Amino acid sequence: MDKGRELPQLPKQVTTLDGQAVDVQGDVWRLRVSADGGQRFYIKWATLISITTKDNSPVLAQRTIQLVRLYLADRLTRRKSSTVRNDFSAFVSFCQWWRQNEPTKQPFVWDYYDEPTARAFLRWCETTADNGNRFSRIRVFYEWGTARQYPDFDPAFFQTLKTVHTQGNAKGHHVRFRHPTKGPFSEAEKQLLVRAIHSQCGTDEDRALVMLHLELGVNPHALVRLTNRDFINIKMKQGDFYQLDVPRVKKRAVQRETKRRPISRRLGELLQQLTSGEPDEVLLHWLSADAPLAAIRTAMGRFARDADLVSPRTGKRLQLHPRRFRYTLATHLAAEGASRFHIAEVLDHTDLQNVDVYVETTPAIIGPVATATDAALTPLVNRFLGKLVDKPGETAATSMTDNTIVPATVPHIPLPLLSTSGIGVCGRNVRQDGLCQLFPPLSCYLCPSFAAWRNESHQSLLANLEAFIAAHGELADARILKQLDEIRAAIAEVVFRCSSSAEGMT
Repeated sequence: MDKGRELPQLPKQVTTLDGQAVDVQGDVWRLRVSADGGQRFYIKWATLISITTKDNSPVLAQRTIQLVRLYLADRLTRRKSSTVRNDFSAFVSFCQWWRQNEPTKQPFVWDYYDEPTARAFLRWCETTADNGNRFSRIRVFYEWGTARQYPDFDPAFFQTLKTVHTQGNAKGHHVRFRHPTKGPFSEAEKQLLVRAIHSQCGTDEDRALVMLHLELGVNPHALVRLTNRDFINIKMKQGDFYQLDVPRVKKRAVQRETKRRPISRRLGELLQQLTSGEPDEVLLHWLSADAPLAAIRTAMGRFARDADLVSPRTGKRLQLHPRRFRYTLATHLAAEGASRFHIAEVLDHTDLQNVDVYVETTPAIIGPVATATDAALTPLVNRFLGKLVDKPGETAATSMTDNTIVPATVPHIPLPLLSTSGIGVCGRNVRQDGLCQLFPPLSCYLCPSFAAWRNESHQSLLANLEAFIAAHGELADARILKQLDEIRAAIAEVVFRCSSSAEGMT
């Protein structure tokens, strides 16, 4: 096949997977993390082209650069823009490595990429924090060139390339080993944050950012995409309730997806005070439009300074950054008895591979054991982590606060109203511990703070939940069904205990 075969021309413009129009003819490609906003970044081809050998010759041949440009332009139409940015960084790293090794004085062409070269590059990657990911990105590029039958790529070598194993990123070590500045906050550090918020330390804007991360453990890429329309104020007799439609990130859907999350009244009132502009304008309007993530990190550092937060563990200024809040929320949920499925739901993970570390490193190891155990062994492995109590008289029940009584309504699943008086009480101190991050009332059965009343509501809830699972089993997501089945087993245990109590059994 002719090695001099001409390559196709780059299009003038491509439309990304999420709908961004990008001019790919120039030397700088301008993108955002998401079409509806977020961090702005640039792919600067001068960074790649300017890498030279020791004698100032170009490291890459012109054809090599053209192939990479064609690949990334095509990649933009199939993957998130942030993925393409990381792909570009992999090529920059490869060129820097090639320059250091410089096995040939000739500009690099993909004919030089053979098995010894590939394995040497992988060994270098594994000495860095990348741990093989950049190698994998180059391999995907080679697959792309092979599939298009460009003469620069050898199909036989690609089959060998596919057999090379990479380690990938090490996950969860900051959580697993409770890193003092990068892992989850300790309980004492968390209390420092809560007290600083209640004392209204820092500016309103900085405090709002800290509260959003503390309550939701949300990815900051999602926060910067929030619009005024995503902020929801529900007016009820008991007072105002607030929710946020949080944009989902790292999902491959083309359209914008959100997940509705409750927030505390304190945070809701603060956001309402700070809101400005039209419904489609950015909710966190005070952040930099081009670098909102950097603005969030700066605001957190400023809040820690203004509130004079000193970590009891390190004796130094408490290090605040978004990922620590996310780790803290997930670790707290695991300690409260939440299952892997509930933690994945709150963190908005589509699978469980990234949540195991939270359950594995908490004393509440009963969750995975219960998941792997048949429902017939309920008396031996308890899915219901709360306690059973007698329902108080009507006078005592009506005197309880609305935050104490767990209602029998299930707003996120269309189940019928079971009881107007509720199914039990929450032993959580809302003022001290903050708003519950689970999804009452179903998730309450998996929480050790729940005190279930001995009444017929549990039997009705169980029957309706089983009917819902039976009706939607073929269409519902398998992960959701797994969660519901775990809750169903916990409710069944409560029903069993109630019947045993009624019969005088211990």
